[in-house]
Amino acid sequence: MRINIEDIPENLHSIIDVVGEDKFIEIVKLHGGDNLYIPTYKKLFKASRNQEIISKFNGANASQLGRQYNLSANQIRRIVNMERKYM
Repeated sequence: MRINIEDIPENLHSIIDVVGEDKFIEIVKLHGGDNLYIPTYKKLFKASRNQEIISKFNGANASQLGRQYNLSANQIRRIVNMERKYM
């Protein structure tokens, strides 16, 4: 049985446009009724960006990395220190 696009809330139409109707139905089957959080695009890449920063950090290049990643030197050091804290 096919669904009518008119029966789907309008705020979900953009998801159908991206993934297609069949994949949308799969998502509904898996997560229907859940309160689903979708991270921002920027947040999606934050962990890998931080790992990259940590691997490039040499103790003296916080300012350089800050310019490269559009962050302050303090933010770079905070990222590195958070990683060390959880090691």
